[in-house]
Amino acid sequence: MMKPPFEHSLNRSGVIVRFTGEATGNWYWLVDLLQGLDIEVSLANPLQIKAIAYARVKTDKVDAKTLTHLLRTDFLPTCYLPKPEQRANRDLLRIRAGLVVRRTQFKNIIHGVLEKFNINLPYSNIWGGVGHEALDKVSLPLPYSEFIKQILVHIDHLNSQISYWDKKIQAQIPLCIDAQRLLTVPGIGNIWALTIIYESGPITRFLRAKHYVAYAGLVPKTRATSDNYWNGHLCRQANMYLKRAYMEVAIVALKSRGLDIRMVHYYERIKRRKGIGVAQVALARKIAMVIYHMLKQEIDYDTCMARNRMAG
Repeated sequence: MMKPPFEHSLNRSGVIVRFTGEATGNWYWLVDLLQGLDIEVSLANPLQIKAIAYARVKTDKVDAKTLTHLLRTDFLPTCYLPKPEQRANRDLLRIRAGLVVRRTQFKNIIHGVLEKFNINLPYSNIWGGVGHEALDKVSLPLPYSEFIKQILVHIDHLNSQISYWDKKIQAQIPLCIDAQRLLTVPGIGNIWALTIIYESGPITRFLRAKHYVAYAGLVPKTRATSDNYWNGHLCRQANMYLKRAYMEVAIVALKSRGLDIRMVHYYERIKRRKGIGVAQVALARKIAMVIYHMLKQEIDYDTCMARNRMAG
C-alpha cells in the first residue's frame, strides 16, 4: 500500500496541499482521488531514494518521514504522472502487448517440441497458410501430438483477442502528429508508433538522448575499476514495454531495407564482432536516439538523418 506523507498547512484559505507516496502498482485510484480534491500529487521513484532503499531501519513511519523531508526540500525523485486519458490509452496498448507476449510464449513451446524430435518444417511461417497445414500433418507420439493441438487452440484464441484489441486501438486512439512522424521510421507501424509515444510521455522530460535510451532499457550496466572497464547485461530497471517496442522495430527495420545506410553498416560491424543479439540491441539503441531527436526537434526521419549527415 502507498505510504501517505503530507506536507500541508490545514486551513480553508486556499493553502496548497502537497502529497507524495512511493510509486506502486495500485496508485491510480489514490492519485485520481487526491487530484480531484485539488491536492498536488507527486509519486516518488523508490529505486532512486537511497535514504529509503539503503536504510537499516525500514518502517512505514520512517519512510514517510523521509519522503516528506525530500518533498519539502525539492529533492524528491519523482515519476511521470500521465493524465487519465493518456493512462487509459497506454494501458490499452499494454493489454495488447501482453497478449502478444503470451502468444509468442506458446509459439516458442511448439518450436521446442519440434526441436525435441528434430523436425524442421521448410516454411518461414508455420502459423498460417501452407506452413500451418504442414504443422497440422506432423506426426508425433503421445502426449506431444495432443499437447500441440491444445497449444494451437490457445494461439488461435489469442489471435482473435489481439485482432479485437487492434480494432479497439484503431477506433479509440487517434494518430497524433508525433505518432505520424514516427511512421516515417522504417519498421514502425501504427501500433509501435503509438506505443512509443504513450510509453515515452513528453520527450522534454529527458534532458539528453542518453537519458531516454536508458529509460528504454537499451543501455548495458557499466562497471569500471581503475584501468578496467566492461559492460554487462541490459538494465532491467527500465520501461520494458518501450524496450520491447524498440527491439521489435529494429528487427523489422532490417527486413524493410529502408534504414539509413550508415545504420546498416553500424549493425553489420557490431554483428561481426559481437554477434547478432548484441547488434540488434545496438541498432535498437540507435533508432531510439534518432526518435528522441525527431520528437525533440519535431522533424521526420529523413530530415533527422540528413541533419546527422551534415553534422557528422
